[in-house]
This record gives sequence, C-alpha cells and structure tokens, in this order.
Amino acid sequence: EEEYIRRFVENRMTQSEMRNVGFPWSEPLVGRTLASAGGTIAATRIVLGSRSGGGGPRFAANIAGGTHHAFRASGEGFCVFNDVALSAAVAMRDFGLDSILVLDLDVHQGNGTAGILEGDDRVVTFDMFGDKNYPYKTRMRNTYDIPLEDGTGDEEYLGLLSDWLPRLVAKHRPQLLIFQAGVDPLEGDSFGRLGISRQGLIRRNHMVYSTALEHSLPLVITMGGGYTRPMDRSIEAHTDVYRTAAYRWHAWATLNARAAAFPILGAS
Repeated sequence: EEEYIRRFVENRMTQSEMRNVGFPWSEPLVGRTLASAGGTIAATRIVLGSRSGGGGPRFAANIAGGTHHAFRASGEGFCVFNDVALSAAVAMRDFGLDSILVLDLDVHQGNGTAGILEGDDRVVTFDMFGDKNYPYKTRMRNTYDIPLEDGTGDEEYLGLLSDWLPRLVAKHRPQLLIFQAGVDPLEGDSFGRLGISRQGLIRRNHMVYSTALEHSLPLVITMGGGYTRPMDRSIEAHTDVYRTAAYRWHAWATLNARAAAFPILGAS
C-alpha cells in the first residue's frame, strides 16, 4: 500500500505499529529495509532477464530478505516490506509470468506472503513450518500449509519435502521458484522447536536446487530466520544455503558448457 510505504519512509508510523515490527524507527532502518527488498527484486530481474537470452544465471540470491511476515499495509515479526511477494509481483508485472511457486521453508509461517498473494491464482505458496510457533494470532492460509510437530527431525522433514516438490512442479508447472531459505528449523534454534540437523538443512537445500536445475526453473533465494545462541550455528547454516547454491550452479553451468563445446557426434 503506497501510503504505508510513505509513512514508514517519512517516520510517520505509530509507536504501536513499530512495536509490531520489532525495531525502533531510524533512517538506517529505512535504508536497510529498502535495500533488503531491492536485493530480492534485483535477483528476480537477473534470473528472469536471462530467460530470453539464455546466457545469464538462473540462480540469484539475496543475502537478506525473506521478510515474509510483512503485509500490504503493516509489518510484524521484524519484517517491514515483504520482498517475497514483491518478487512475485515484479515477475508478473514486468515479465508476464502466470505461474510462480513460493517455497517458504522458514520455521515460522509466512503469513504476510500468504495474505498478500491470497486469491491470485498465478502464485502458489507452499509453506512448511512449526505448528506451535509464531505467528499465533495472524496466521493466514497458503495454497499448501504443512504444519510440523515439535521435534520433527530430518527423516520426516525431508521425506515430506521430497514427496511434495515433484508434485508441486508437475501440477503447477511454475516459471519461477522463490525459495525463502530460513535456517531456524535447525535443532537447538531458540525459536524453532524443530529438530533438523545442519546436514539435514543442506540436504533440504540440495532438494530445492535439484528441482530448479532438473526443470530449468529460474530460482530466487532469500535469507530467512536463524536464532541459535551463540549465533555460530545459524551463521554456518545460512552460509550453507548460499555456498551450496553457488556450487550447484557452477557445476551445472560448467557441465553444460563442456557439453556445448564437445557435442557427442552421432554415427552417419
């Protein structure tokens, strides 16, 4: 909502509104918020801009963003503007996409994303989250909600994801995949309540990246939550998201370049 954007940028938010956001207003916060949203929009333009030319990367990642609790005219849960919904909106408006898949694998439901995109049949939202976690009062309905019990571990979590991913692609045939890559499902996370190992999260990431590569899907990756104490384990898991994506894309691009340079010659 345009007026909401103006009020936030111009420091006209009420104290109650900023309490819901979770940060005090400041000019640096405005800059950080705009840059965070802008990073995901830039990633979207990069991967979709490569579709026609074929030469650019099909993976692009923002080392911020994933602010999936923000609604059209309000923020909450440390989220001001919803970059995931913005990515989908830009893809539809500027690139004419009519089938987008949002994969939200943060431990908290992406209620803002669900609320903003509800009723738009061009976007499918898939959300696996801890059932007893925030948000409690403002939970919304995604296309697919997969609530998980406390303590859910690698086997059940990865089994569900491996079952759902091919079904989602087969049914909805997305033209863009947006991955909210929260690492707060990690066992021992202060707000997570699940029991996923670091290796389990790496396997999760590989599942998403394999799906994108196997189906030639442009992929936008955003950060999400992560709250271990000390923060080292969350930082490692966040790093895994981006390092693994870079490795997978580089390997795929290298293999394809070699295949193009040395085509297999058929028998005459």
